[in-house]
Amino acid sequence: MTEQKTAEFVDLSGLEALVEAQEKGIEIDILNEKGNSLGLKIGIVGPDSDRMQKAIRDVTAEAAKAAAERGSMEDASADPDERMIAILAKATTHWSPDPKIGGKVIPFSEENVRNLYTRFKIIRDQVEVKAARRASFTKG
Repeated sequence: MTEQKTAEFVDLSGLEALVEAQEKGIEIDILNEKGNSLGLKIGIVGPDSDRMQKAIRDVTAEAAKAAAERGSMEDASADPDERMIAILAKATTHWSPDPKIGGKVIPFSEENVRNLYTRFKIIRDQVEVKAARRASFTKG
């Protein structure tokens, strides 16, 4: 007599929804040092999204190219903060409204995002923490 096995399945629909949510991205309400909203919202995609993965590959390739041009692979990783800023800037989808610094309005562009994250670590830290956590892209 043969033992009959019942078919068991694992439903991965939740993971599929997570992938979709990471591709879509989230909007982060940026807070000041007291935890109050600054009124600036920044959009970012998730760690598993195509855009984030491409950003990581592009920044890694840029660092390797720069090292090759210097003739030394010793420092191919570059400054970790600069690398993270470059990756986050490429993975940032938008901000709203345009921020103003010293009376000058800063329109959204990858270069301006990079400059904002370099100048204001408090903003970069908030974006980095949310972007790195898959849980940031789930509801509830």
